[in-house]
Amino acid sequence: MAQVAGEARLLPKAAAAIRTQIRLHGGNEVCFVCTVDDQGQVATARKVAAGDVQSVLALPGVADRGELLVHNHPSGELTPSDADMEVAYRLHMNGVGFAIVDNDATRIYFVTEIPEGRTLVPVDPDDVDVQLGPHGLIAQAMRRVHGARDYEDRPSQRAMAAEVVTAFNEGGVALLEAGTGVGKSLGYLVPALRWAAANGERTVVSTNTITLQEQLVAKDLPFLQRALTDQPVRFALLKGWRNYLCLYRLQQAQGAGAALFEDNASGEVAKIAEWAQRTKDGSLSDLGTAPRADIWDEVSAEPDLCGRLKCEFYADCFLFKARKEAANADIVVVNHHLLLSDVAVRRQAQNWDEAAVLPAYKRLVIDEGHHLEDAAASHLGSSITRRALARMFNRLERRGKGLLPALAARLAGAKDLLSVASLDLVQERLLSSTLTARDRVQLLFELLAAVLEMQGTAVMRLTGEFQQHDLWRNGIEGTLKELLTEIDALATGLKVVRDRLESDQKRAEELAPLLNEVRAVLRRLQSAGDALAKGLMPPADGPPVVRWMEFQGKPTLNERNVAVHCVPLDLAPVLREDLFERVETAVITSATLATHGGFAFLEERLGIADARRTKRAAMFPSPFDYPRQAVLVVPTDLPAPNEQPREHFAAVCRQLRDLMTASDGGLFALFTSHRDVREAAEWLRGPGQGGAWPLLVHGEEPRDVLLQRFRDSGRAVLLGTATFWEGVDVPGDALRGLLIAKLPFRVPTEPMVAAQCEAIEARGGNSFGEFMLPHASLRLKQGFGRLIRTATDAGVVVLSDPRVISKRYGRELLDALPPARRLVGAWGEVRGEMARFYRGERQQRKES
Repeated sequence: MAQVAGEARLLPKAAAAIRTQIRLHGGNEVCFVCTVDDQGQVATARKVAAGDVQSVLALPGVADRGELLVHNHPSGELTPSDADMEVAYRLHMNGVGFAIVDNDATRIYFVTEIPEGRTLVPVDPDDVDVQLGPHGLIAQAMRRVHGARDYEDRPSQRAMAAEVVTAFNEGGVALLEAGTGVGKSLGYLVPALRWAAANGERTVVSTNTITLQEQLVAKDLPFLQRALTDQPVRFALLKGWRNYLCLYRLQQAQGAGAALFEDNASGEVAKIAEWAQRTKDGSLSDLGTAPRADIWDEVSAEPDLCGRLKCEFYADCFLFKARKEAANADIVVVNHHLLLSDVAVRRQAQNWDEAAVLPAYKRLVIDEGHHLEDAAASHLGSSITRRALARMFNRLERRGKGLLPALAARLAGAKDLLSVASLDLVQERLLSSTLTARDRVQLLFELLAAVLEMQGTAVMRLTGEFQQHDLWRNGIEGTLKELLTEIDALATGLKVVRDRLESDQKRAEELAPLLNEVRAVLRRLQSAGDALAKGLMPPADGPPVVRWMEFQGKPTLNERNVAVHCVPLDLAPVLREDLFERVETAVITSATLATHGGFAFLEERLGIADARRTKRAAMFPSPFDYPRQAVLVVPTDLPAPNEQPREHFAAVCRQLRDLMTASDGGLFALFTSHRDVREAAEWLRGPGQGGAWPLLVHGEEPRDVLLQRFRDSGRAVLLGTATFWEGVDVPGDALRGLLIAKLPFRVPTEPMVAAQCEAIEARGGNSFGEFMLPHASLRLKQGFGRLIRTATDAGVVVLSDPRVISKRYGRELLDALPPARRLVGAWGEVRGEMARFYRGERQQRKES
């Protein structure tokens, strides 16, 4: 490796960029990521960080395979040190070259060249099949830990894993429905880990629920770490920035407590500081009791406040420890929201190759994939609430406390002209604009709430007609424009303050933390203003969007929280172009993906139908013996819920009571609205109805508490909606019956639903068949799937909606369900059969 003199391998553009950044940093060490052209010359250079190269390596995804990391030796001596050689080795293993340059960028020494493109090594499908089979490492590990009886060969799991192997080896998108009991997590984790061992490429695994995340990182991956003794298994759970404590912001909050918070919050901040000394990951979920939102706002990690390598707490930073673990992991577990946040950031920056919210990745598994479209809607659109805006302004000032009064107090302690002038600006312009803007927020959202109340609805879709509303013309439009003007005035005023203070470097450094905090709040206010503008007065020539406003959460004594939303009407092109076509492999899996016996619905919704990549799809049925383990009861003699809703509801309550008697409790009753849950609870608490069994009601206690009480009881009856239809796992005899009150059609008046249906009808389609029915089928399968979780479970599902028999579409819905034994007929007839089933199950359990 001979030293190269002159700029023989440094093109002028790259050399100039390197020289400029080194001079800006006072001749100290700076690190660059560079590209090299076909002739081996350094063509471009971008600064990635100031500091020594060892620190830079802690930044996740700092350089990609095929790039060159360059740093300078200020001494001019380009001979690599032992530390440089260690760095070069680590980079080379990841396909990255390493070079040293002098401060003038006239000489460059290549410690290691960029490795030639490595041919990817395909995963052996036979190896994966063996490892998941009865003689493989998985079975051996299970027998060591649990004994011979615990391992159960699952041919459907091995078949699924074979499809995942093909997706990794050949690329493209795979849609894989894996029924309950298939064991889909090992079906994709083992191929992904084998791929990592062969090729050094990570896989991002995204889930919708915390329950599945916890299963992966607390159970499945640690098990595979022990089982796969022939390879390393490295994994990490990554959360969003605001989930982590920022030690630097904690220090600032401790120092400014009295000026920052309107009441005495020092005790709660002290508790967080004490917890920070013992927590392992510094994440909010590790706190026993969640702190007040306004306090966590002041101490959580924020991307626009992060000093990164310059921060004095960088070495102990919880966020960057997690990101470093993720950068070195074979499997990075995230949720759909973080995945879509990453997509949103990459779209905005057009950054597809470097770390963003997540480390760069080319292999993706999306579990619980039927939720991806909804997650995309929440992160690729915009939302803002009254309370979120109020909290931002309260951070700036509230009753003499907050960031601006704290800044004013610091400026008041100095007598120089710049500080005095800046203090006047803070007091006269920034504080004044804050008060005015807060008043405009109050008025704006009171007017929006008045519109909702006039409409007599909690949710209102916003169309072009909204601009004709009397309150729009006589208050909302003007107030919105005034609010946006005041937010701009705040941003302009802060810039003037910063510009003035930066002329005094010492003063600027002293006030930098406070000024950065204020600037971060103003950035969020500007984003909030943009969200309000998009939601209330979008540009006429923009892409089609769905806009609505709604009351959110429980009202307080003084106000009701109003939210304004704006979401792209068609998310499919975004998901196709900015997610699925940006990765080499995407595996989308769930227990419920298929409708109409195929995947056309989901392919269309997620943009996969028109993707250029190879597509494959397969269904892997549950291994459970449904005809023996489960009975599906469909009563036919009750009114249809869409024709006689009150009479139908009364019949459902009577059927639920009969089911409780037959099963001796151990039931979930799944409804489609909170109102029905409350009314059913009231009916069952009436005299002579359901008093013999513990009654657990969704909304009366936290979800996890209800589930634990249900498991512990063994005889409880749980009334639930929404979240209890899926993501709930209660194996064993504690859950032995399920009542589904009615078919889970989406509410046709919901803004997103109405807009999607209108768009389908406008192009000549059938919105019920193309949208409403597939969604209901997926949700119905999810609900049914709560009952049978293991090969020894047994129970009855009562579907109390006669439309599955009386309507033509009913057969399609029933055919999509697992093949349980069916009892269809008048309730008086099928009730006896149901009771006999339970008596038989009880007798069998006694005998066994």
